[in-house]
Amino acid sequence: MKRFFATAGAFSLMLGIGSAYASNNLSRVYVHHVVSSKGGTELIPQGGSWTARDHGGATFQIVTDEIGYGHGAQARLLGTPLREIKYESLCNVGGRLGSCRNGATIVGHRSTWDASGREGGNFEVVVLPSGSGGPKRATLQIR
Repeated sequence: MKRFFATAGAFSLMLGIGSAYASNNLSRVYVHHVVSSKGGTELIPQGGSWTARDHGGATFQIVTDEIGYGHGAQARLLGTPLREIKYESLCNVGGRLGSCRNGATIVGHRSTWDASGREGGNFEVVVLPSGSGGPKRATLQIR
């Protein structure tokens, strides 16, 4: 009988986690900022479609945010795949997105893509939702 309750409790816990996971489905993806040795750090307003500065050079990184839960993110610059070099959780910190602290609820993730040694061009990131719906994408024309 104890085994039944332990199994039922574990199953119930798994269902609860699954429900919580699905309830925070991927809602949007966007480019947060671009950092390069040529153009410095440039924050991109949500919905922005191009950079104001020229970017590229020895150090060149593009940082994207995904709100909700997704997986299988892929990024390309001028059609060439980029390597993800950093992946961190995002939490609601005082009404703003920020690094998670103990006990904070994760609301999304931030990825850093390495484009070092390249120049600007058309950037695209695509993320698959962990729940229902189609892939979310963001594009940015980097000067």
